[in-house]
Amino acid sequence: MSKYLLEIGVEEFPSAYINSTKNQLEEKFKKLIEENKLSLEEIKVESTPRRFAILLDGLSENKSDELISVKGPSKKIAYDQEGNPSKALLGFLRGQKAEVSDVIIKDFKGEEYIYVEKREESPSIKEVLQKNVYELVKSLNFPRSMRWGGKSIRFARPIRYFLSLLDDEILEFEAEGIKVSNTTKGHRVLGKSEIVVDKIENYLELLRENYVILSYKERREIILRGLNRYAKEIGGKFLKDEDLLEEVINIVEYPTVLLGELDHEYLKLPKEVIITPMKDHQRYFPILDDHENLMPYFLLIRNGDDYAKENVINGNKKVLTARLEDAKFFYDIDNNKKLEEYVEELKRLTFFEGLGSVYQKTERLISLSKNYLEEFKLGEDVSDNLLRAAYLSKADLVTKMVIEFTELQGTMGRIYATNSGENSQVANAIEEAYKPRSSEDSLPKSVAGIVLSIADKIDTITGLYIIENYVTGSQDPFGLRRSAIGVINILADNKINVDLKDLIKDSLFVYTEKNEISFDYDKTLDKITEFFIDRLKNMLIDKGYRYDLVNAVLDTGETNILSVIEKVKVLGEFVENENSEEILNYFTRINNFTKDYESVDVDVEKLDQGLEKQYYDAIEGLDFEKYLSQKLYKKALDEIASTRQIGNEYLDNTMIMVEDEEIKNNRLALLNKLAKNISRIFNIKDLVK
Repeated sequence: MSKYLLEIGVEEFPSAYINSTKNQLEEKFKKLIEENKLSLEEIKVESTPRRFAILLDGLSENKSDELISVKGPSKKIAYDQEGNPSKALLGFLRGQKAEVSDVIIKDFKGEEYIYVEKREESPSIKEVLQKNVYELVKSLNFPRSMRWGGKSIRFARPIRYFLSLLDDEILEFEAEGIKVSNTTKGHRVLGKSEIVVDKIENYLELLRENYVILSYKERREIILRGLNRYAKEIGGKFLKDEDLLEEVINIVEYPTVLLGELDHEYLKLPKEVIITPMKDHQRYFPILDDHENLMPYFLLIRNGDDYAKENVINGNKKVLTARLEDAKFFYDIDNNKKLEEYVEELKRLTFFEGLGSVYQKTERLISLSKNYLEEFKLGEDVSDNLLRAAYLSKADLVTKMVIEFTELQGTMGRIYATNSGENSQVANAIEEAYKPRSSEDSLPKSVAGIVLSIADKIDTITGLYIIENYVTGSQDPFGLRRSAIGVINILADNKINVDLKDLIKDSLFVYTEKNEISFDYDKTLDKITEFFIDRLKNMLIDKGYRYDLVNAVLDTGETNILSVIEKVKVLGEFVENENSEEILNYFTRINNFTKDYESVDVDVEKLDQGLEKQYYDAIEGLDFEKYLSQKLYKKALDEIASTRQIGNEYLDNTMIMVEDEEIKNNRLALLNKLAKNISRIFNIKDLVK
């Protein structure tokens, strides 16, 4: 069995691209091995900011050659009138490296064709890798990529070299002049610029000797040990942030954790004002005490050892101090005015080109919040706080603090609202309007915050779809997918019984009223609704629900989020019942008769007074509507299923499609009473048996 090691040496790679690149490399190498009928025991993909390393272990060739038949030209064009091989036949034989004596004639769709049978030899490991490695690397995708040095390859960062070893021997391949050898590079400062890897088994240790720890897991453990050790030494705990932790792991090759101390005077600033420049700008970890108060320390991760660590700590402290001085300056200036005094300045701030100013967005949020108060059936006790929060919700965007630290939008709104004397419900709702900011973030909790968050997100999505700035493929520069998922989760988590389409209609109307903007109303409504439903569909499938059950419910046109979720859940339980197959077969029989029929008007006088009338009475006696209105979908389905015995008996003994049009239509209408009700819960044709 063979081993293959490939290292792609790159300039410092964006940390946000590293995980997806590793996943692509693993998937593409597995596919390459499978397509070429090779065997593989294990694949490992590791990375640092300056390299991607792929180890294929247990590589072997498939020695059992396969006999295959290759079809050539038809017999009538393979030979001339004298029976001699034609140019078409000779060309085919050359391509297959065969002789005229190898020809076999077989029938294909009633006509005789030329065939050649040959053994297809599996390519060698060396041939497969030499031919495909560079093409595989070229096929990697990135949100943004570049060409450099006149090469055809597009990559997130320039590739400087390839280390390529098959069983400790250099495996060369054409890479547009990029060096392919048995050399790698160490840490940019502490390691050697050229390291010869004599054997694959020595690779990891040679990197370690040159201050490169290739393993993501090991770098993570080193960082976490350091963070916990220093935090405990000063009686605190570091602020956990998985996104920040992953980022620093991916931007260092030899991590060392260091502890720095802040000047105590900066602790007078709001905690968020200190944490944001620490985390988002400097990638430091703040330290909290047991009461979640910020302590005057920070933890940094150095890409290197602890040599001259005091100089490193002091240098980082100077940078952070400068940031905090700016923050203190901005905070003091911003507090010279009340938050409401900034609202007028929003008239000079553009929301999106074609959608007016942020002040107009504020006006829309006020109108939309009023509409949603009615949609959600909320009382007047919520109204004052909600509308005040809507009025102030964007005011912090023109403060100096948020202009400098955009991550603090909403958070500074809450802080400045509190400083301006607004009550806590208003202040909290301003911040909650931005929640959830990410998949890990919490949802808004207060009623005013919930309504304002939904209004803000739907207003943005609606506006961008009005100007046809659609989300397509992987492109979502304004985070509309995250906003839509946020709306869905808020509605579901708070069990808000409202039709999503009504919320979108309200927003479209407000745009028409406030912005006096013209657009294709029906097209825009459909596109926005489809966008939300696609997000809901993916969420439900990700939660483990069968895709066909999700499609069956969504194909009914249901746009009430709570109803969709409950119907999918109930349908999932329903199809697992002991008698589900028989019941679904019964539902299918009804659906097959009525799929092209609309009427449900039954003329009782035209019914046979025996079995047909009994079936009609059973259908009329169902409490389906009551259970449907109460969202008791399980009971609603059970009601329809209760007619199975008499229904099957009726269908077994009654000709539905009779020649008499009136009788036929009356019987179809009878069945359609059940079919229409079934289709209000799910579309049976979508189920996969």
